[in-house]
Amino acid sequence: MNVEIVTRPELKAAAIRVPRDGTRVRQAWKELETLLSGHPALTDRANGYVFIPEWQWATEVTTLWVGVAVASFDGLPSGLETLTIPEKTFARVRVQGDAAMMHATYAALGEWFRTGPYERDVEEGSFGYERNRLEPVNPFHIPANVIDTFDYDIYAPMKGLKKDGHPGFPGVIGAEVRKGPDRRIVGLEMSVVDQKRMRPEVEIPRFWQRVMPRLGEIRDRKRPYATIGLFEYEPPFGPGQDFRYLAGAEIELDSEAPLPEGMTERTIPAGEFLAVTYRGKADGFGRAWDFFHGYWFPQQTAYDAIDEFEYERHDERFLGTDREESVFELHFPLRPRTRDSRLTEKIVVDEKGGHALQDLRGENVRMVSFQGASLHGIDMREAKLRHVNFVGSEWEHIYFADVRINMTQMGGTVFENIRRPDAAASRLDAEPGTDGWVNVEPVTFRDSDLSEARFENCDLRDVSLDGCRIEGMRIDGIPVDALLAAYRSKQG
Repeated sequence: MNVEIVTRPELKAAAIRVPRDGTRVRQAWKELETLLSGHPALTDRANGYVFIPEWQWATEVTTLWVGVAVASFDGLPSGLETLTIPEKTFARVRVQGDAAMMHATYAALGEWFRTGPYERDVEEGSFGYERNRLEPVNPFHIPANVIDTFDYDIYAPMKGLKKDGHPGFPGVIGAEVRKGPDRRIVGLEMSVVDQKRMRPEVEIPRFWQRVMPRLGEIRDRKRPYATIGLFEYEPPFGPGQDFRYLAGAEIELDSEAPLPEGMTERTIPAGEFLAVTYRGKADGFGRAWDFFHGYWFPQQTAYDAIDEFEYERHDERFLGTDREESVFELHFPLRPRTRDSRLTEKIVVDEKGGHALQDLRGENVRMVSFQGASLHGIDMREAKLRHVNFVGSEWEHIYFADVRINMTQMGGTVFENIRRPDAAASRLDAEPGTDGWVNVEPVTFRDSDLSEARFENCDLRDVSLDGCRIEGMRIDGIPVDALLAAYRSKQG
C-alpha cells in the first residue's frame, strides 16, 4: 500500500445522508443525478463522493453522505444537505481491486495510522471521504451485490504528528509546512568535510561554543531572539556530503550595521518550508533530517525539495545541547511540485519501496522529447535506450549494475561520488535492484577512448589496466611510462 500525504483545498458538497448500506448509497446517487442533472453549481463531474464521519470510527461507522462537489450552495434543490470540508492535510491511498483488496486497504490504512507518527483526525465534525472515478464505468450504477471491482481514492484527515512522535525517528514531535520571509543571518562560518573524520553532531556544538560569546557583537538582532544554524550544500546532493555551516542570529532586514570582525552574512530566501520540531540532545538532531528525507518527503506529492540549503532555529525552548528537554526546529525549503504527467493509467507497485508506479513495462516509446523534463522514481531495469541525447542532463541517485553502455560520447561528462556497494561479495538471489540484491562484480571499460580523462581523489585500489595505451598518463604528476620503465629495469 502506498500512502501519500496531500493537502486538499476547501471542498463544498451537496449530499444525501444514508445508512451505511451499499444499496442505499446507490439510491442516493440516483436521486442526486435526478436533482442536479446539468446544474450550474457542479464543479467536478468526473468524480462522485462518499463522505465518512471520522468520529464514528471509535465505535462503528453507521452513516454516510453521498455527494457531489459544488461551487456554492446557492440555488440548490431542497432536500439536500450541504457539507464544507475545510482545507486540510489527508492521507491518501488508492483502492484498486476486488472487495477483499478494498477491505485489506482500509485495514492497512488503519495500521498505518496506528503504528506511524501521524494522528488521524477523528474529532466530532471531521469528515474523510472516498473519491470515486465515474469513468470509464460509474460504480454507483452497478448494484451493490454485483460490483466486484473497485477503483477510488480514500482521503483520511490528519491532525498532525502524534505527541510522542515517530517510533522510527525518536525525538521528532512535530512537522508542518510554513511560509517564511526573507531572513538575514549574521554569524561565523565553518566547513564540514569528510564526515567520517568530522562528525557534525560533535563539531557543530563545539563550533557554537565559539559563536555564543560573540552574539552580543551582532547589532540590530531581530526579536524575539533566536539563533540560526544555516547549512549550505553544493551538488551532488546526498547523505554525508560536505557543507558550509553558518552559526549566528537573524538581524532586521533594513539593518545597515557593519558586520563584526570575522563574521559573514547570508540571506535565507522567502518561501515555504517544512518545519520539523525535535526534542532531545543535540547529538540526535540527525533524526530530524532522516525524518524529512526518509519519511515525510517520499510520502507526499505537493512539494519538491530545494537541496541547496536548510536551517535550524533555536529559541527559548532550547535549553542546551545535553538536555533531553531541549527543543529546536529544522527547516527544509520546498517548492510546489508541478503536476505529474501521466503516460498510462496502468499501475504497478515496486518491490523495493512499495510505491505505485505508472506501468509501462514492455511498452515501446519512440521519438519523444524529454528536454527539460524531470524524471523521478523511475524503474529502468532491463530497459533499452538507443539513440538518446543526454547533453546537459543530470543523473543523481542512479542504481547501475549489470548495465551495458556501448557507442557513447561523453566529452565533458563528470562522474562524482561513484560508490562500490559495501559488501565483500555479490548477493544475486533476491529481486534485482532491491535492497537484498548486491552486485560487486568489477566495472569494465573495454575498447574505450579515455584519453585526457582525469581521476581526482578516487579509490583505484586493485584496478587493472591491460593492453592500454598510456603515453602521457600521469599519477600525481609522475609519467606512468617512466614508472613502468623503472619497474622493468629493476626486475632486470
